[in-house]
Amino acid sequence: MPNLPAHDYADGHVIHLVPRLAPAPGPAPAPLELPRRLGPAGRAWFAFANAAVSAASMAALFLLWTHATPGWWFDLIFTVMLVGLAAAPWAILAASIRQARFERGLQALWGDIGRRAIAADARVIERDWTLSEDGSVASFTLTVRTADAASLCGRWQPAAASQGLLQAQVPGVGAQARVWRVADAPAGAPLVIEAADPSVVA
Repeated sequence: MPNLPAHDYADGHVIHLVPRLAPAPGPAPAPLELPRRLGPAGRAWFAFANAAVSAASMAALFLLWTHATPGWWFDLIFTVMLVGLAAAPWAILAASIRQARFERGLQALWGDIGRRAIAADARVIERDWTLSEDGSVASFTLTVRTADAASLCGRWQPAAASQGLLQAQVPGVGAQARVWRVADAPAGAPLVIEAADPSVVA
């Protein structure tokens, strides 16, 4: 079912796409496979670019309100546009920092509890994906059901924005999966759903 709204992994349920599932589970995967985020240097450069955009927007606002224009309605429309142009990059940067902090927390928690994770066999009962502009799979979600009838949903995202998947690489409904979870984990603890890439020939 392509192009359905993607499940966000705010619950820490992360999909690991592996070449194949081993018959017997080995150690729990570590660390969580999460997308790479901007580091301190990247955030600094982004903030510098944002400051330049903000300065240019403020200069444009000054010219707008100190020179003759068709009317106040014209000034108001372009004021809203310029303020939005200046504010949007800062909002993106703030969201990126919050997401990176959240993901660091997930990694730290999984590092503490992941060694106690127990594998449970599961089957995929539903899948959704989102496509990038070139038609590759930008992310996908799987809903799996374990032997104890528990249904869990997880999300796969590429490590880098340029890394996508072919649609044939997304596990299908009925595919075998493996859930790694800790029985006494705190609320909101991450877990890993391993699923095999169906395009890999055994």
